[in-house]
Amino acid sequence: MPSLEWRNETSCRIVVSCGYLPNGKKDRRFKTITFPNGMTQRQREKEANKQAALFENQVANGTFLDGEKVTFGEFAEKWLTDYAEKQLAPCTLNPYRTRLHKRIIPAIGHIKLSKLQPHHLLEFYNNLAENGMRLDAYYIPTLELITAMNETQLAGASRAIGIDAKTYAKARKGERISKKAAEKISNHFKLDIKTAFSPMYKSDALSPKSVKHHHDLISSILSTAVEWNIIVNNPAERVKSPKVAKPKVQYYDDEQVLQMLALLNDEPLKYKVIIYLAIDTGLRISEIAGLETVDIDFSTNVLTIKQQRQYVSGSGTLIKSPKTDSGNRRVSISDNVADLLKAFQHEQRRNRFKLGSAWQDSPYFFAHEDGRAMFPYRPYQWFKKFLARHNMPAITFHALRHTNASIMISEGVDTVTISGRLGHSDKNVTLNTYSHVISAKEKQAANKMDNFYSRLPRNGSSKGKINALVPK
Repeated sequence: MPSLEWRNETSCRIVVSCGYLPNGKKDRRFKTITFPNGMTQRQREKEANKQAALFENQVANGTFLDGEKVTFGEFAEKWLTDYAEKQLAPCTLNPYRTRLHKRIIPAIGHIKLSKLQPHHLLEFYNNLAENGMRLDAYYIPTLELITAMNETQLAGASRAIGIDAKTYAKARKGERISKKAAEKISNHFKLDIKTAFSPMYKSDALSPKSVKHHHDLISSILSTAVEWNIIVNNPAERVKSPKVAKPKVQYYDDEQVLQMLALLNDEPLKYKVIIYLAIDTGLRISEIAGLETVDIDFSTNVLTIKQQRQYVSGSGTLIKSPKTDSGNRRVSISDNVADLLKAFQHEQRRNRFKLGSAWQDSPYFFAHEDGRAMFPYRPYQWFKKFLARHNMPAITFHALRHTNASIMISEGVDTVTISGRLGHSDKNVTLNTYSHVISAKEKQAANKMDNFYSRLPRNGSSKGKINALVPK
């Protein structure tokens, strides 16, 4: 049975005996717990007995970690392997790893879990908000590398290095390139990257949103430490989360949408269909990329959304299920978009017949002309260039999803239906995301009431206005 050693009214040490060591000394495990202010003695005793039973079980199972001995960095690594890698999708896990290994662990990883205090976190957050904390540096070739590149001038050098010819040409001219390309070039010419390039770090501080991402990750890890009874409370909960301004949703108005759709008439059919589909349904780019031919029912003009296809740096192209159950959904499409989908399908069948054995089968509806699966973010890249070519206001591909919601709100579609089509888990997500759009449309509703009142009969000089019903 564990024993309790009361130090004072707010602290108690639990002692669990594990027999004797080879040298004859007692083998004991210790854990100190502290109690929040305001607890009665009876409440403290009840909590102490509860923690003692849990601690004894952890020692027996070999799962005990001592918060007084384990550092935040050590526990964060255990959290990654025992929890995050098993529960989180790669697109979520990879940014977590980067934040932990590049910033969080170097800054606070050495601090023991039980000693980590709110002021440590505040100091770290304030540091993140200073200039020079961004990781997205670019690399300028040194004279030594430029000389080596110009002396070699091998045909197909970029292909041998594993970078595109445009990037190789930029490096030869001394222009800046990415770190990844710089590493490949340095390895090819057998030069240390510090000799071959001069890194130039952006001086901008991290945005409040990025600082909040770090805070949320730290808080999540510490919450797990509390759940595993390694520490008593989460110090991140006593730190105010950095304030982040709610971003304004980007979208095209009705006239801009019609202008954009008219410009699509002279573009490749595949991209025309993709943009129309995004406007028509509000699908995410990953949902469009993951759409398979069997997911389209032309007899009912209904799409089945069952997966997302994403590219994750370091992991490649992945297929993942929607984040929530509501993401698995069936979405009706307009007759116009159904006709466009059929036209694209017919075009692909002609390509298949023409290419014969050179055709590459893919289950995905939107594929290249030879049947190969399309890179998931290719539509985004094409869309960005398309808008620039036609001097249209720059918006992201995701803004087409917001545009779809704006059109539906304008046409009077109820919020529950909009939420279901977009795959939101709750209609309140829709209301919060598009609150300013709804407000703008609400003002239009008031204007429509004025139009209605204008049909009332008018008397005398009050033409165009309702007669005031004010007592004389």
